[in-house]
Amino acid sequence: MCPAAIQCGARTRRSGAPPHIHVSEPVLSSSAHERAPSAVPPSTTFAYQPALDGLRAVSVVLVLLFHAGLPWMRAGYLGVSVFFTLSGFLITSLLLVEHRRTGTVRVGAFYARRVKRLLPASTVCVTGVVVARHLGAFADVDGLRSDVIGAVLQVFNWVQLAGGGSYGDLFRSATSPLEHYWSLSIEEQFYWVWPVLVLFVGRAARRQGARRPRRPLVVALTVLTVFAAVAAPLVAVVWGADAAYWATPARLAEILVGALLAALVHGRRIPARVSVLALPALVAIVALSALLPSASGPAYQGLLPVFALITATLILALQADGAVRRVLSVRPLVGTGAISYGLYLYHWPVFVLLRERGWQLDRPADLAGALGITFAIAIASYRLVERPVRHRQARPASSLRLAGLVSVGVLASSVLVAPGVPAIQADEQLLGAAAIQPATAGTLAPLVVQRPAGPADDTTTTSATDATNAVPLVSVDVSPVTDPAEPAAPAGPADTVAPTTTMPLSIPLPPAPSRPVRILVVGDSTALYVAQGLAAWSTAAPGFAQVSVSWCQGCTFQLDAEITSFDLDDVVDHSRRTLDEVMPRAIRDLQPDVVVFMATVSEAANRQWSADEGPLGPTDPRFHDRMADRYAQLTMSVIQQGVPHVVWVVPPTPDHVWSDDDAEMNEPERYEAHHRIIRDAVARFESHVDVVDLDAWVRAMGVATDPAFRADGVHIDVAPATDLAARYLGPRLVLEALEP
Repeated sequence: MCPAAIQCGARTRRSGAPPHIHVSEPVLSSSAHERAPSAVPPSTTFAYQPALDGLRAVSVVLVLLFHAGLPWMRAGYLGVSVFFTLSGFLITSLLLVEHRRTGTVRVGAFYARRVKRLLPASTVCVTGVVVARHLGAFADVDGLRSDVIGAVLQVFNWVQLAGGGSYGDLFRSATSPLEHYWSLSIEEQFYWVWPVLVLFVGRAARRQGARRPRRPLVVALTVLTVFAAVAAPLVAVVWGADAAYWATPARLAEILVGALLAALVHGRRIPARVSVLALPALVAIVALSALLPSASGPAYQGLLPVFALITATLILALQADGAVRRVLSVRPLVGTGAISYGLYLYHWPVFVLLRERGWQLDRPADLAGALGITFAIAIASYRLVERPVRHRQARPASSLRLAGLVSVGVLASSVLVAPGVPAIQADEQLLGAAAIQPATAGTLAPLVVQRPAGPADDTTTTSATDATNAVPLVSVDVSPVTDPAEPAAPAGPADTVAPTTTMPLSIPLPPAPSRPVRILVVGDSTALYVAQGLAAWSTAAPGFAQVSVSWCQGCTFQLDAEITSFDLDDVVDHSRRTLDEVMPRAIRDLQPDVVVFMATVSEAANRQWSADEGPLGPTDPRFHDRMADRYAQLTMSVIQQGVPHVVWVVPPTPDHVWSDDDAEMNEPERYEAHHRIIRDAVARFESHVDVVDLDAWVRAMGVATDPAFRADGVHIDVAPATDLAARYLGPRLVLEALEP
């Protein structure tokens, strides 16, 4: 959303959270002209404006390109802010026209129109996701059932916040296909309240003798807009960046800016000279969408009300004839704007599904295919579902009753959503606090080498957590762990493991570097837990390191063979996306000094490269050679992307992966074979590539089988991971980065 945070997103975070595009009902009359006939008072009509559909098209394209992950459209989520403001303008204009013509606002009829406009396509989308999940898609999305409920009940943004999600999660594996419903929920929450407030202000104005309710409404709207604009940054300060992006109070100001504009221009002729504002406003919207960062900036600081003023300026300028209005009124843009609700609604589940299948949407061919599928679905939905329902004649009460029945049906269908693979939950708050801050190429100051005498030169080392405690070097046995009664597992073709090695249990921190070392951890959930320990250490020792992580559950570095030891759906596809899309984007945006690779269980599982050959275990020489080649290729690709240092972690051998003692994944020799593969692959590089042996460190500390260290026998828990980072791994990586 999102870099560590997509953020959409979200954080990405997010993760961006994903923006929602909403097509408000643009007409009361059937006129195709942009101004009402002169015989009709302008305050009693609101004629169709094709240029506003053109603006919708521009905004939805910004969002689609952003969600595709194109590096030059880093803040395309601003398209949602444009739609918020445009929606506030259109809805308020319609309500004012209705009040002027009838003396009241028919709230029930308003709700019925909104239901007929929004519910049909939304129901199709949610139902499609439920059916797809039932057929095996989105299988590893945790909490999809609650996502369905939140989408149907129009509270998805609050479901996200309650679940501790981040917009940066938008670009991780296992992203919910309904994540984009958060903004639809905000608009619908606004729709439930807004007509009642307009009606109340109008009646109050009439009771006070005002001939028109516009002036009291302008006063009320000004107060509300200022209050909401001030509240947005306060929400960011008090509740954090995700609340600033997702919480309804933090986003209301953008809608209210449009509503205030509608009240100000209602019944007035707009001077032609204001059209000159259209071009700079449009350029500003597009430029900011391209230039602002995706994981930080005004969207996460509660400053989007300022951006809404730019959108309002453009909308105002489009009320007068001018070159920009004529360009935005061309048929392709108007047609795209007409289906923009469907484009936004369907594009995100389509993108998520295609990414699950290995599509890389930042590649032109894959992006063209994804957009073609999305446009086809949106056009079909518009012609077969949305337009017929909208033009159907029915009493408001009947429409609302039918909407209730449909919603109940969709909620009932959520029981078809089987629980996904239990998801490993990242501590987004911790990772966000320690995350590498994006940098422009060439702007990073070089790391100053201030390394003291290395710990290997001393007879003792100092604990990173307590500089007064001296810790001696320890001889650690790193030979394969096998039962003496059993034959030893065959070594790989380049077995370079010494029977013993000497290592410190603790490494002292060097003097603080000239800037924090930028550490990117890549791998599976065991890498995530280690990264969280590094993040906790880095926040407690500011100035030494910043830590980000690109990971997926069960992630593997070997992408061209099938895992046969267990069935973890789509693990290779998710790994491919992490290594081929997420990691390169993180390297480009974050410019890490060190990339750390770590994966455990999947790497030690049996593989099948071809049916003729059959499954191979990690002790097989063919397995060894292919995996070592892959590790070397991956290392070289990272170096070629400009990363100065690469570290491969020898992961601690799991203490029972499966509860069955006889399960093959509990065999220690397969993990020792994997460890040899890591060492042999790294041995091919003379410099700038190193091994950190956490397996040896864990055994030297005597915690390999300690449940307080790894409660599940695989993942290092938060507190011991933090201690590991402070005592050993954090300083070790800092020293690695300081190597010339």
